[in-house]
Amino acid sequence: MEKSIENVWKAGFLKKDALIAPKINNLYHQKSIHIIDKFKRMMKVNMYLILIFAFLQLGVYAALGTPIAGAFIFFLLIRVCWISMKRANTLKKIDANVSSYDYLKLFNSWLKMAISNNIKLMRFFYPLIFLAALMPIVHALKAEEMTNEAILNSGFHLIYGIPTFMWIIALVIAVLMYVFGGRIYQWDLNWVYGRVFKKLDELIADIEELNK
Repeated sequence: MEKSIENVWKAGFLKKDALIAPKINNLYHQKSIHIIDKFKRMMKVNMYLILIFAFLQLGVYAALGTPIAGAFIFFLLIRVCWISMKRANTLKKIDANVSSYDYLKLFNSWLKMAISNNIKLMRFFYPLIFLAALMPIVHALKAEEMTNEAILNSGFHLIYGIPTFMWIIALVIAVLMYVFGGRIYQWDLNWVYGRVFKKLDELIADIEELNK
């Protein structure tokens, strides 16, 4: 056939005066808006969940006898939400009236920059959260008389009533979390937004293929 469906599709997309071009452009524009709007909604829900979790930590850690650790985790989570909200506001600067391809490329650039900046933040966030989460365990070990007495009589070198080797293990884990914090964040990100990222990449690839 002289004109295959693929050729008609490409011709309609590339030639502005073709009747099918506006329909294809509108289709991709609607898909672009749908994907980015879905990402915005998911990001907003995620921030609300983090906020709820942050306030829960105050009560949970207070009940466990370590309110300071709870307040510290609360502060870290609120800080993460605040930074995310600031970055989300910069999305409003992206002009949705440009072509679908330009719109997607601008959003993709924003997304890569946001992920890159978040990786730097989360490398500190993960180990700090881990160390703070250990405080109720430390408190429980010191509060339990039999356990505390056994530790004191164990002959181990102690720091704040806890064997030094346990502190060293915790510190090593925290350092590993810092080193691999970027990968941990990427896994977490792909678990939550993986499908949206895939659809975004596929849509950009489709438009680039039609533009060849």
